[in-house]
This record gives sequence, structure tokens and C-alpha cells, in this order.
Amino acid sequence: MMFDPQSASWAEWLSSAAAEMNAAIWDSLLGMGTYLFRRLPYLAAGLIVVIVFWLFSRAARRLFMAGTEKTGLDNRLRILFARLIAGSVLAFGFLAALTVIVPSFDVGSLLAGLGFTTFVVGFAIKDIINNFLSGILILWSRPFNLGDYLFIGSHQGVVEYIGVRATSLRKDDGEVVIIPNGDMYSQAITIRGAGSRRRIIVTLAVGFDAEISRVKEIAVKALRDVQGIIEKPGPSVAVSGLGAQGFEITVVFWIDTKKRSPLLVFDDAAAAVAKALLAEKIKIFPEKAS
Repeated sequence: MMFDPQSASWAEWLSSAAAEMNAAIWDSLLGMGTYLFRRLPYLAAGLIVVIVFWLFSRAARRLFMAGTEKTGLDNRLRILFARLIAGSVLAFGFLAALTVIVPSFDVGSLLAGLGFTTFVVGFAIKDIINNFLSGILILWSRPFNLGDYLFIGSHQGVVEYIGVRATSLRKDDGEVVIIPNGDMYSQAITIRGAGSRRRIIVTLAVGFDAEISRVKEIAVKALRDVQGIIEKPGPSVAVSGLGAQGFEITVVFWIDTKKRSPLLVFDDAAAAVAKALLAEKIKIFPEKAS
């Protein structure tokens, strides 16, 4: 509608415009109400479809949890898979409800439209996806367990937590390091089982004038009283090289990490061997560990 100053006053034009706007708004609202009223049966049917699929998703989740209870599958994986199953069923239910409410809705076109978006989002969060999938594989295959002592890269410590995204290690100094599962799965790992035996090596040097058989006897006897050293296999002592100052002696023994800290056992063992050799007037040089 255009304003003609020769045929109408400003007041008349504003009044006419307000009336037309009011009529347009009411017509739109009436049309929306009429459309919604006509779609009520479809909306009710769609709601029923969603409720049915929601109940079905809960039943599927419970059946999966009950069926895998005695399979030995990690409980976190059971919960994760159960949620994925329930979510997939519910998502399918929403799509089915949309096709009921809006008959012209095309699932294929929606999936095709999501293809490129999914690719872009997946590329942006590829590290998260990598850690997530690696966590699932770790929990599934169980290459290590809680309490195991791991060496990975520059880190080492006891496994305190294995999650879907990352694994936590408690280092010897008490600090906790969180390592993404993508690194845990792709890098080489040295595993020492929880409570398993661990070999400890103490290397020292004695003078060339020392009697090797006597040195071996004294060292083995000194280790018998060290707490934490297991009896089988017992300690062994051997000449491992010749140095500038004398014979290089390697003392090997095994401990149970479940009973005592390796550092404490090594400290007691090195001190006991050194004390016993010095008591026999055998000259020794600073020991080193490996």
C-alpha cells in the first residue's frame, strides 16, 4: 500500500496500515493454529512412536547389561556399549517419528546433507576420536591392568586409572601423569605386572687384588638379610667387566614389588653389600644401578 497525500491524510493512512497489519497477523496465527490442529493426529502418532522407541531403548540397554554380566567384559565398556545401543535406538525412533509427523521428510537427504558436515567435524576432533577408539581397544584387549607398573616414553609409574580418553600413572615421586590413550596404544610399553617379580641390578667395582670367589660369597650372604629379596631365584654375583680400577662386579637379585618398594630394597641391598665387603677389608668403588 502506497501513501497518496492528495487522497488521504496521514491519520487515515496510519489507521488503514494498522488495520491491515492486524488482519495479517491474525490471519497468520489462525493459519498456524489451523495447521497445527490438522497435524494433531500426526503429532500424537509421532509422540507415540518416540515413547515406544524410548521404552525399547531402555529394554535393549538392560538386556545388553544382563547378557554381558558374566562375559568378563570391562564394566566401563559394558556401560558405554549399552548407552550407544540405547542412543542408536532412540535416534532411529526420532527419525521414524519425523517421517510420521512430516510425510515429506526424507531421511536419505538428511543423511546426505550430514555427510560433509560429519567429515569436517570429524577432521576437527580427530585426536579426540583417536583417543576414544584407542581407549575402547585398551579396555577391550586389556594389555595392562590397574596396579601394573608401566614404562612409556619418558614416563613410568603405576596404573591408577584406565579411562576411555586417557590413562593415569602414579609416578615414583607421587605425581600423577595423564597420558592420552592414543599414545598409550601407539607407543611401545614395558609392563611390569602388579605384585610380580622385578629384577634389580647393583654394579660395583673391587680392586684387582680381591679374591673373586670370596667377593661373591660375601655379597650373596649379605643379601640374605635384606627385606624384600625373594629366595627363588636367589641372588647371583658375576664379574661383568674389567675397569681401570679393578673388577666390575654385577649383583643380581629379584624382589616382589607387592611387598616392598624397589628403591628401598635397592638402598638396603647396596648398603649391605658395601658394608660386608668393607668389613672384610675388600676395597670397593662407588656402586651404580641399572
